[in-house]
Amino acid sequence: MKDETPPYEFRLIEGPNIEAWMEGVEPILADVALHLACDAEPLFHKIKHLRKGNISLDAANIPDFDIWFSYYRDSEKVINQLVESLAPYLPSTREDQPTISEIITTNAPLPEEINVRSLFRSVTPQENKALEDMDLDWETAPSAVLFFILIWVPCYCLHGELPTQLFPQAQEGNLKAARKLLQLDKSLIAEPGIAKLIQRWSADGETEKVAKLGSYLGETVADVSLKQVKITWARFILETSERRGQKLSAPKVQELFNAIAQDSGRSIQDPDIGEMSPESFAKALKRREGFWKPIHKSDS
Repeated sequence: MKDETPPYEFRLIEGPNIEAWMEGVEPILADVALHLACDAEPLFHKIKHLRKGNISLDAANIPDFDIWFSYYRDSEKVINQLVESLAPYLPSTREDQPTISEIITTNAPLPEEINVRSLFRSVTPQENKALEDMDLDWETAPSAVLFFILIWVPCYCLHGELPTQLFPQAQEGNLKAARKLLQLDKSLIAEPGIAKLIQRWSADGETEKVAKLGSYLGETVADVSLKQVKITWARFILETSERRGQKLSAPKVQELFNAIAQDSGRSIQDPDIGEMSPESFAKALKRREGFWKPIHKSDS
């Protein structure tokens, strides 16, 4: 019988190569970076798991149009509701201790006694059985979780732009922007602003534009590669290091992924980004600039 279990559950890798990589890195940053790097591949497989089996975004399975379309206008709302949806599965902390979200998104000082590695370990399925019961199915998954996995991450990995950046352009009649979004989300054709745009074009006799917009509904989006997801997560590590006051270099971040590959017994370097030259890897991270801005908070 074919095993239908998703191929990769989150697993926090540990070993001598990772410990060597951590030397000289601020302890909190080292633990955060390791957790994020280990999370890239499971996220990739969650995207594939949700998109297989003819799962599509249309009027039949979008939880609520008003909520869903609002995510295209407000990045912070996506992130806030994403964190809120995951909160019941995360370990509780004392009032005087920071949450995992605060550790990642701010550079606030942390109590010396806090064990960051233990805290991050508690959000793995191996340590937290509640995570095993979190079904990412249309009937149960929160809207923000689905939007982040199915729209936000693929959109940025494929096009280098967030849905919230493309959406205003699409509403103004930019067909290239509309095409990128409609390939991911067919339900967007029913968004009031897009519907008004279609009405205006029809009234003005611009039927060619209406036809082009309609043709995009029959197009499928290219698959997001594991390499694209890892580069995006590597960018998150880079920006987190800046927030923690010890900016890591692109080669240093790349070395972390190689160390994980070595300590997991898979290969001597990461099979997806390990062969990239330092220059090309740094350029790839530069192109991901801006993806995590709605997550990282100011110090005001």
